[in-house]
Amino acid sequence: MRRISIALSAALVLVATVFTAPTAMASGEFSVWNYQNGARCDFYGNAPSLGQCTNTNYLYHNNGNPCSGCDHIKLYWGRDYTGAYRCIPPGEIAGEYAQPGLTFNRVGEKSGSSGLNQTIWRNAASAKWSGPC
Repeated sequence: MRRISIALSAALVLVATVFTAPTAMASGEFSVWNYQNGARCDFYGNAPSLGQCTNTNYLYHNNGNPCSGCDHIKLYWGRDYTGAYRCIPPGEIAGEYAQPGLTFNRVGEKSGSSGLNQTIWRNAASAKWSGPC
């Protein structure tokens, strides 16, 4: 019984390590999932459109490579980096059901406040790599 307990404890520590340090295994992409068909859209560079995940996003993961000035994501309400945005730090994973209150909470550089304080879920249209925002 003691051996089982020790093995279970070790397994739990391993699982906790994997989920608390996602940037340790960064693969360089920002991923968004489409709630309509479950499709995963991966972006390794800036995305003026989220393609089939535009306005259908229900999950995201910033799995970008650590770098100075380029590992955060600005997730925009509008296409071509317009409207309000939300800053997503490296390693962050979020979903509509676990974090329903996430909003576009910053005024964008281009066309300002369109979408400000609206939910990001099923409303995101573009994404750009940036430094800390």
